[in-house]
Amino acid sequence: YNFTCIDIGSYGSNSDGGIFAKSALKRAIEENTLQTPTDSVILGDDAFPLLPYLMKPYARRKQLTEREKIYNYRHCRARRIVENGFGILSSRFRIFRRPITLTPENTIHLVKAACALHNWIRKNGKE
Repeated sequence: YNFTCIDIGSYGSNSDGGIFAKSALKRAIEENTLQTPTDSVILGDDAFPLLPYLMKPYARRKQLTEREKIYNYRHCRARRIVENGFGILSSRFRIFRRPITLTPENTIHLVKAACALHNWIRKNGKE
């Protein structure tokens, strides 16, 4: 689990979909500057808009077909990888286990540094 795009431009009670709409990641995807394969997609939850490059689960407002249920199950399993990455980060850096009492600016530096250190540790086999 490595962090490949870190955008910490919002905090508080903003919705994930609203944060994504204003993010550098969204701009990079739409401007095709990420150097990812053309058939790549990202996964979002119900808060995100459905976009050609952003897959989200089928809404559970109606009876889902068997294929839709299978898709939702696989989508959920794939999104767990992201959750696992955050779990590993918070286990490695225990400061993330409680509210962070730094200024927003210093919190941004803290999160970026923790992600960079996490990636370095993984790359260099220091786990």
